[in-house]
Amino acid sequence: MPAPPILSLMPVALRSLLGLALGALLSVTCGPPGPPGGDCRFNPNCGGGLGGLCDVDSQCASGHCCDKPSCAHGMCTFECKNDAGCPATMRCDGGTCYFGCNGVADCAVGQECTKKGVCHWN
Repeated sequence: MPAPPILSLMPVALRSLLGLALGALLSVTCGPPGPPGGDCRFNPNCGGGLGGLCDVDSQCASGHCCDKPSCAHGMCTFECKNDAGCPATMRCDGGTCYFGCNGVADCAVGQECTKKGVCHWN
């Protein structure tokens, strides 16, 4: 199948570069969660991202490993005073940011959606 007319006028190197750029863009927008520091909401084993399981603060891109039972005794998150102190998908509950929810489907397997609308580990 011949290349579309506009692409056939471009030098090979420019077409290759365009293809690489498009591939990089699609991998960012359609690919799996990013590196540590991303969102581990549904995959707590993703390593270092928000909601990821941890043992010490240094394992978290956020710099805070919550050790409360509601954090599975080790979850990467932030400390907070109110919802404004949390990322957009999270809510402040008892000084800790948790993912917000309307039901259990909004939480990772093994978590519950509390009456306050946040995902806690059982």
